[in-house]
Amino acid sequence: MQATSPFPFANLSTELVLLIFAHAARPTFVETGDDASKNPYATALSLCRISKIVRRTVLPELLRTILLPEYNNVTAFVRTLRMQQAYALQGNDLHFDYAGRVGRIWFGQICEPPPQAPVHSSFASSTTPELGVDFSLLAPALLSAPSLALDFESLWLLYGCLESAWNSHIHMNDPERAPPPWNTNNLTLVGELNRWRPLTSTAEGSAFLASISRLSFLSPKRTETHLLPTYDPCFDDLEHRKYPLPAWMTSVPWDFFKRLRTVSLALPRIVLTVAAKTSLSEEDVDVEVLTLFDPPHSAYWEPKDISAYTESGEGCIVSVGVRAKLGDSSVQNRVSFDWEEAWARGLLK
Repeated sequence: MQATSPFPFANLSTELVLLIFAHAARPTFVETGDDASKNPYATALSLCRISKIVRRTVLPELLRTILLPEYNNVTAFVRTLRMQQAYALQGNDLHFDYAGRVGRIWFGQICEPPPQAPVHSSFASSTTPELGVDFSLLAPALLSAPSLALDFESLWLLYGCLESAWNSHIHMNDPERAPPPWNTNNLTLVGELNRWRPLTSTAEGSAFLASISRLSFLSPKRTETHLLPTYDPCFDDLEHRKYPLPAWMTSVPWDFFKRLRTVSLALPRIVLTVAAKTSLSEEDVDVEVLTLFDPPHSAYWEPKDISAYTESGEGCIVSVGVRAKLGDSSVQNRVSFDWEEAWARGLLK
C-alpha cells in the first residue's frame, strides 16, 4: 500500500500558516463522550509553545471566551495575569495584553472564601498571597469583556472588581465626565436571585447597572422544571405559555438599568426532542427562552402572562438546545442544565 505523502505545510506562506494556527486554536466548547474531560483550550496552549509569533497569533483566540467554572480556575487566571504584569515590567517579549483581548468571560458558582486569620509578622514571609484573588489584576480583564456571565454566588468577584476599578478611576478622572472603567454591556446572571444591594448601594455598582443594555437570567443549574411532550407546530395553541412571568422578576431593581434594551430569561419548561420517554439521561433538550424588547424601567412593574408579550409583539420565544441531565419523565423533574456550554457556544444570545 502506497504511503500518503505529508502535506507540504512548509511551502505555505507565513500569513496562511498563521491563519491555520488561529483557526486550529479556536475552542469549540462542545463535549462528546470521548472528550468530556478535555480542556477546551488544550490545542491553543500546545500551539503557544511553538514560537513567540505563533503564541501571539493564538492567544487572541484563546482569550475570546474565558470559562472560569471554579475557584481554582479563577486563582490560576489571576496568577497568569500576575505573570503578564511581571513580563510588562521586564519588557519581556512574552508580555501580552489580556485585558484588551477578552471578549466574553464566564464565572461558575464560586462562593466567597472565608477571610484569612491574621498572621503574625514573623511568619509573613512564609504566606502565599498569590492564592487569593487580586482584584487590581482581575478587574481590567473582567471589566474589559463586553459580555459577562456569572452565577449569583460569584457576584462578590464583580463587587471586588468594580470597587478596585472605580477607586482608580475617580483618583485619576472626573467620574462625571470620563467614561466608566468597563466595557461590559451584556450581563448574564445564573441561579437564585439575591444580593442586589451591594450593587445598588454603591456608586460604582449603580453606574455598572446603568451601563447594561442586555440582561439575561438563567435558572439555577439544578432546578425543578416541567417537561412538555413534543408537539406538532401546526397545532400550537400556546396554552403552555399562558402563565405569568416568575415572581422574582418583581424584585429586580429595574430602575437602576437606565440603558436596558432587552431582557431574556430561560422559562422553567423544556420540550422533549423525542416524544414520550420513560427514562431520560444526559442529552440535548429544547429550552424555551423569552426575550422582552420593551423591558421594565421602573421598580413599580406588574408582569403579564407570557402569552400577552408574545401576542403583542413585545417579546418572542425561541427554543435553544441545551445539554441536560434528567431523571424520569414525570410532570416535574429535577434537571441539571449545562448553561456554561450553551453560553460558550453562543446559543444563549
